[in-house]
Amino acid sequence: MSDPLEALLDEAIRHEHNVSMLYFEFFQAFPDDADLWWTLSVEEKGHAGLLEAGRKLFGSEYGEEILPARVEDLSEANRKLEMLLEQMKDEPLSREAACRTALEIETTADGLIFENALRPAPDADGPAISERIRRDDRRHAERIRAYMKAHGMSEA
Repeated sequence: MSDPLEALLDEAIRHEHNVSMLYFEFFQAFPDDADLWWTLSVEEKGHAGLLEAGRKLFGSEYGEEILPARVEDLSEANRKLEMLLEQMKDEPLSREAACRTALEIETTADGLIFENALRPAPDADGPAISERIRRDDRRHAERIRAYMKAHGMSEA
């Protein structure tokens, strides 16, 4: 795998781990919402594992097909997530702010990196892995919105 592609895949895996850690922090902070945050955290951790497995199984063909995003975009998204995790140690988010933050991650550039980027070629060996991540990511925003609505929280 070429160095730029390796760096991009590393950042993609780091992004999934960071989102998982954020959702795990929400899981610990909001016992009333534990089921939601635990599920999302585990799914994000699973996405990181799928990306790692794809790298091992399919090598450069996998990375070239599924990661056309810019490494700079992923690095910036990771920097923001890591800053938020650090800030939360001193200033925890409210329950509603946690939901809004998660919704923003899943619906903005940070969350859509994989939604838009993981489009394998029809003859690629890794479509099952990338399709799984895309399918899960599409559902995250929908589930967070439904949860917020069911619990009287506003998206704005």
